[in-house]
Amino acid sequence: MFPVVGIILVGGRSKRMGKDKALLPLPHNEKITFVEHLSSLLSTYCSEVILVARDADSAAAYTLPGVRVVTDQVPDIGPLMGVYSGLNAMRASHALITAVDMPFVQPALISFLLSQPLDDALVVPVVQDTPQVLLAIYPRTVLFLVEQQLRAGRPDPRSLLDVARVRYIEEAQLREVDPQLRSFVNMNTLQEYLSRY
Repeated sequence: MFPVVGIILVGGRSKRMGKDKALLPLPHNEKITFVEHLSSLLSTYCSEVILVARDADSAAAYTLPGVRVVTDQVPDIGPLMGVYSGLNAMRASHALITAVDMPFVQPALISFLLSQPLDDALVVPVVQDTPQVLLAIYPRTVLFLVEQQLRAGRPDPRSLLDVARVRYIEEAQLREVDPQLRSFVNMNTLQEYLSRY
């Protein structure tokens, strides 16, 4: 057990999908939803799992044993508000944050990320030259930087990369533990979802 909290962002409106992505059945295992699967996976490695929902109404849809549900402090701002709300709700020093629409996160990748030195730097994987800020480790010490970015009207988590210390994990390293980089497949549309069946 690592002294790290798992935070799953479930606050999006799933407009392109047309239905709540968190409650979609997992491809090839229709008995479990995306959010149930990720919660179960993270609970194996993390001291606590926190879901960050948009508001109280949407939070009511998520009742998972042993999982704490919090809401965005201000709804409909974007994923950085979810990051802020999750970090603010936890007591641990670090969080492994993931978006709920990444249902193929590999256990080996989680172990690898959690094996990195945990200090005041973000631990951010890079895939196809793109920082994967929604499957990364955040120290709680970046809370004030997150707040600054939100106040500046920069609700994209990538804006943090301009102001925080970051330890990037290159794609070659990631492929050693997740050869097909399945962990970083996200599903935004019904077409993407159905193509996985």
